[in-house]
Amino acid sequence: MANYEYDYLSFKDLDRIKIPRFQRGLVWTAQKRRDLITTLHKDYPFGSLLVSPERNSATQLRLLDGQQRLSTIRDYQKNKVAYWHNLNPEDYDAALQQINDALAQWKQSITEKRFDELLDEKYELADWTDEYNDVPATEKKDLRDIVNGVRKQIKAYVDLDQLKIPVIKFIGDEGDLPEVYENLNKGGTPLTKYEIFNAVWSDDTVLLPKTGSAVPAANEILQNVKNYYNDMAKNGSFELDDFSEDELTRTRKINLAEFGRALGQFVVERMPALVATTESKANNELGFGLLGIATDTDNKNIPSLSSKAALIQQNISDILLQSNMIARKLNDIFAMLKQNIAHSSKKNAKKSPYATGLSTSFKTLSYFAALWGKTNDEMNASIKYIPQYYVFDFLNGAWTGHGDKRLGEYYQSVNKRNYQRPVPIDEFRRSFSRWLAENTGVKTTFSKQIQALITIHSNFTYLAGTIPNGEDYEFEHIIPKARILTYDSKPSFVHLSSLGNGMFLPKRTNREKKDQTIYENMDRWPSNIPRYTQFLKDSDYPERIQFQRIFANLRERDFDGVNSYIDERAKRVADAIVDGLMKSM
Repeated sequence: MANYEYDYLSFKDLDRIKIPRFQRGLVWTAQKRRDLITTLHKDYPFGSLLVSPERNSATQLRLLDGQQRLSTIRDYQKNKVAYWHNLNPEDYDAALQQINDALAQWKQSITEKRFDELLDEKYELADWTDEYNDVPATEKKDLRDIVNGVRKQIKAYVDLDQLKIPVIKFIGDEGDLPEVYENLNKGGTPLTKYEIFNAVWSDDTVLLPKTGSAVPAANEILQNVKNYYNDMAKNGSFELDDFSEDELTRTRKINLAEFGRALGQFVVERMPALVATTESKANNELGFGLLGIATDTDNKNIPSLSSKAALIQQNISDILLQSNMIARKLNDIFAMLKQNIAHSSKKNAKKSPYATGLSTSFKTLSYFAALWGKTNDEMNASIKYIPQYYVFDFLNGAWTGHGDKRLGEYYQSVNKRNYQRPVPIDEFRRSFSRWLAENTGVKTTFSKQIQALITIHSNFTYLAGTIPNGEDYEFEHIIPKARILTYDSKPSFVHLSSLGNGMFLPKRTNREKKDQTIYENMDRWPSNIPRYTQFLKDSDYPERIQFQRIFANLRERDFDGVNSYIDERAKRVADAIVDGLMKSM
């Protein structure tokens, strides 16, 4: 027996389709929406909607895929004039000009905004022409005929009464839907697996606690859900059939997918030192991953979480409290390590205050998995070594590839891996040396990973504890980039953006010096000499004689000589990072 049925729905039948809460926002551009309307106008075939029968309803349908098409068709019904105007600008302009030419003899005219109002089929045109007392009745009729002619063109452009929308009704096992989604979305704008869960789990609900110590966290989860939908409404993404903020407040009932996303946002906001809050994808990855950890569900089997709804409900307070505690502890231990002082001032408040370039979702989830269910003492005994592994695992590419498989090894039920012992220091140094040899930085800009490593180095050394002179600093090349590119333009040879050629420099001086060294700048402004003498020493900034040799190497195209300095400094930076991580933990 087939798991699906083909059918067609009329435009009026679309009211039977319910868009589940927590569907993804509209991602089509305005041009993409106009393209679909052009397709409908030409009576060309277009993509179908994937629906399934609504639970406990004989007539209602639940939208699983095709939201972009459905939303666009509904939007067209509400904004026919705007669509027709954009798709037929010459006809629109000609009609407007014809009206204004006729009105000109009475020193009258109408704007585009007014014309759009007149083109709305609900507007009574007599009310408009009655405004012109001096215009003869025959002329008024001619004006109304022009507008009525355009109205007919708009109505005929896409006759919604005759439109037939192709529908695939899925009637099989809901557990197969993720694979159905994947096959349907291999082209175009693909759905993520989390967006698949958004639809499939729309009816699997949990109740947020109303009493107990987890209530503040539960209230935040509830607000995250509300904000998600309110933001979508503000953005005009789509209309929701069953969203009521007051109803959410009263019942405190949310579906499993909403809980996963909101929980992810909950922990992301508590860990700015680990996860950039602008990375919305992390909300899903971490939130659903945490539900997997809490229910001992392997990340590869996240689709089965819907069968654990009762278990999640039973432990929902504990899930919220543990997520909160672990997230805060992780942020505390990483905050000073990764503080990006380039963004420390109030005027840079909108930028990320931390360098998160080494973070990945699976790596972060492994910390939660290793600490989940531990007592406070057990947690403190493990968490101090996590920053070592944060860098060490990056150097070894531990979380590239099949990260979900590795994550499962940190689960309490498996306990094959943990963070209870320090990284062996010799192995740490060998890994760094190997990584340096493979990442020479022959490019014009620093990777986010190298920026993160340099940030960690700065917080262990010359910027430890305080910001020298209380001023802003910014990330920059040590050997001025413009000087290197003069001789190695791509670059092709110089390790321009390697670990050894980056640091934080005083912002004002860095802006003043442009393509000069700090020494050359201080020669112009001698008052800066005492200000930066100690900083230059602490930061391992090259001495004047080293710069002279470097620039001589560049002029002679002796790029090996330039790289020799950069690579030696990279080794010193690596050693300082390892030493700092081993001593501070």
